[in-house]
Amino acid sequence: MKKNPSYFTFLMVLLILKAFFMLWVISTERIGLGPDEAQYWTWSQSLDWGYYSKPPGIAWQIWLGTKLWGNTELGVRFLAVVMGILLPLLVYRLARVCDLLPRTAFWAGIIMAFSPLGIMGSLLAITDGGMMLFWTAACIILLQAISRQATPSYLLLGTCILLGALFKWPIYIFWLWVLIALIFFPYLRSKQLFVGIALSLVGLLPSVIWNISHRWATFQHVFSTVKGGETQALWQGNLFEFLGAQAVLLSPLLFFCILLALGALFKQRPRDPLWFCGAISVMTLTLFCVYALFKKTQGNWCVFIYPTWIVYLSWFLGENVKWGKAAFKVSMTVSILMSLFGLSIPYAQAEGILSQLQIPYKWNPFRHNVGWQQMTSALTQAGYDSQNNFLLGDRYQMSSLLSFYGPEQKRAYFFNLEGIRKNQFSFWPGMSVERLGETGFFAHVDQAPFTDISTYVEAYTQKLSPYFKRVEFLGSFPLFHAYGVRVKRLLLFKCVSFEGKEPAESNSW
Repeated sequence: MKKNPSYFTFLMVLLILKAFFMLWVISTERIGLGPDEAQYWTWSQSLDWGYYSKPPGIAWQIWLGTKLWGNTELGVRFLAVVMGILLPLLVYRLARVCDLLPRTAFWAGIIMAFSPLGIMGSLLAITDGGMMLFWTAACIILLQAISRQATPSYLLLGTCILLGALFKWPIYIFWLWVLIALIFFPYLRSKQLFVGIALSLVGLLPSVIWNISHRWATFQHVFSTVKGGETQALWQGNLFEFLGAQAVLLSPLLFFCILLALGALFKQRPRDPLWFCGAISVMTLTLFCVYALFKKTQGNWCVFIYPTWIVYLSWFLGENVKWGKAAFKVSMTVSILMSLFGLSIPYAQAEGILSQLQIPYKWNPFRHNVGWQQMTSALTQAGYDSQNNFLLGDRYQMSSLLSFYGPEQKRAYFFNLEGIRKNQFSFWPGMSVERLGETGFFAHVDQAPFTDISTYVEAYTQKLSPYFKRVEFLGSFPLFHAYGVRVKRLLLFKCVSFEGKEPAESNSW
C-alpha cells in the first residue's frame, strides 16, 4: 500500500516542526523534570535488569539519551521527542492498513501528534511512550493480516510485545484481543501463535532476573497497586475522574466525538480492520471503567488504546458523517490551543506576561516541574559542599530531584521519616552504609498556599534529631515566583553528624 506523498510528507513536516518546538521548550528550562522523570533518571545512572516499580525500558531509554546529550533535561527527554515523531507516523500507517483514505490517515496522525497526550508525550520522558509505540506496531501487523485475510507473523508480533513489555506490562493485554479475534477471523489461527506468545514473555525476563534478588519487589508493588493499596473497602473507585482524565488527554471535543463513534459501532459494522480497532478500544475502555468503579484508576493506565481509538475516530469523522470535517477542524483547534495554553502558563507566571490576568498558580499544569533549577544555587548558598556533605529527603520524589538538580548530581538518599511505601531507593545502599558520621542537608518543598514555617521547623527538627547529633534550620529559599509572588519554596535543614540509625523499614509495597 503506497503512501500518498502529499499527505504523508505534510504530516512529516508538521511533526518535525513540532519536534523543534519541543526542543525549544526543553532548552528554555522553564518546564523542568517532573518527579517521575527525575526518578527514572536516577535509575539510568545505575543500569540494571529491573527496578522497583517499572521494567527497565525507560531507564535504558534515558541512559541512551544522556549518552548523546549529557545528564541534562535534553538528554533525559530527547528520545521522548523522537517518539513524538515516530508514534504519529505509525498511527498514519495503521490507518492506511485499515484502508482509510490518505487524507483520513493524515487526520489520524495529526490527532495523535497534537492532542494534549501527543504534545505531553513528546515532552516528558514517561513509560507510556515506549509501550504505545510497540503496541501500535503490533496493531499494524495484526490488522494488516486481517485486511489481507492472512495469518500474521506471530514471531514479529511477539517481538513487538516483548519490546513494549520492557516499558509497561499492560501490553500483554494485546494477546487477549488476539485470542478473541481468532473467534471472528479463523484465518488468524496458527500454531505459531504459541511461539509468538512465548517469545513475548521474554520481555518479563529482565525484571524477573532483578526481582529474584530483590524480594520480588516489582510484582508485590504491582499486586498492591491493582488491589488498591491498603484499603479493603469495595467502593473506592474514581470512575468520573478517570473518564475526565481521558477527555483531557484527548481533548473534550474529540472525546465526545469518540463516544459518538464508538456508539455507532453497535449500529453498523465497518470493514474488518476498522471494526477490530473500534471493538478492542471499547472493550478495553469498558474494562478499565469497571475497574474504576471499585478501585482508584490512573488516567494514563489505558492510553495504549489511543492509536486504535484515533484510527476509528478518524474514519468516523472523515468518511462516515457529513459534519466530520468541521468537527475535526474545531476539535483540533481547541486541542492545540489547550496544549499551547498549558505550556505557556509557566512562562507567563515566571515572566509576568499578561499580568493583568493573573493566571492562578493552581492552574499551572506544571506545578511539579517548575523551579527545580534554582535548587543548585539555594544549596550552595546554604553552605552545601558536595565533597563533604550529602543530600536527603523523606520522599523518593524529592530524593530523585535532589539527585538531578543538586550540585554535581550525586545520588541523594531517601530517609523514610513518614513510613511511606518502599521504592527504588530502598534497594540501594543507605546512609548507614555510606554516610556514617557525615553531615547531610535535608530538603522539603512547600507550595502556596504556604504553611507557617515554624510548623515545619518544629516538626522536622523533632523527626530528624534522633538520627543526628544536631539539626539546624537553614532557612527558606525561593524556587518559583508567579507574577513576582513566591509560590514555591525550598526549606533546608543541616543535619550534623549522622549517627548510623535509620527509620524502620516500611512493610508497604
